[in-house]
Amino acid sequence: GGPFVALFLKIIKMGGESFYIYVWAFTFVSSVFMMTIVPVVIMPLFNKYEPLPEGSLKEQIYELAGRLEFPLTKLFVMDGSKRSSHSNAFTFGFFKNKR
Repeated sequence: GGPFVALFLKIIKMGGESFYIYVWAFTFVSSVFMMTIVPVVIMPLFNKYEPLPEGSLKEQIYELAGRLEFPLTKLFVMDGSKRSSHSNAFTFGFFKNKR
């Protein structure tokens, strides 16, 4: 977070009266970069991902995704019980990095 904030402040300082355009562009590019890199590089460092085994749950999830026209290609199971006692599901990433 520190380098991000330092660069953010530098952009504000150097941007002049139009700094908000540069801040928006920096934030947009940073967000797209993180959404692309985080699911492939960062999250596997802290969590173990395994493909969801074949079975009725997987079939039901793919059926629901098909009805909703959601482009589901990769489905993983992550053991989050080390950090929390409740269930959770999420999607993350862009393009082929969606998980």
